[in-house]
Amino acid sequence: MNAPTVVFSDPEDPLGTALRRLQQAILLHPVAAQALFLAFVHEGREYARTEEGLAWQTRLDGSELMTRSRVLWDALTVRALEDNPETVLPSAVLEAFVKAASEAGMERLAEALFLGNPLFGGEA
Repeated sequence: MNAPTVVFSDPEDPLGTALRRLQQAILLHPVAAQALFLAFVHEGREYARTEEGLAWQTRLDGSELMTRSRVLWDALTVRALEDNPETVLPSAVLEAFVKAASEAGMERLAEALFLGNPLFGGEA
């Protein structure tokens, strides 16, 4: 089975714009995103314990909608969020930071991030 793909043919597509903004918020605020993710996971598990929730889970398990949703979720979150209540800052964020800090050209990357930051006169 081929992996499903999600393609936005129009860069100004309102849904694509909203999803890019959501991704940006997740990446800019990983601690808040992690906390929100855990709250959603908890709420989902509580709902799945109800009769109605179990019926929805049965309907959705293995469906194409869930497969496509997982692809989209992984792309949005860069698989950074963790289903672990002990996690405050996702390890994927820390790993990306260490990788960026250890690579040649890190100074150019830091400069680009600094210049692109609205706190320092860059664009949001």
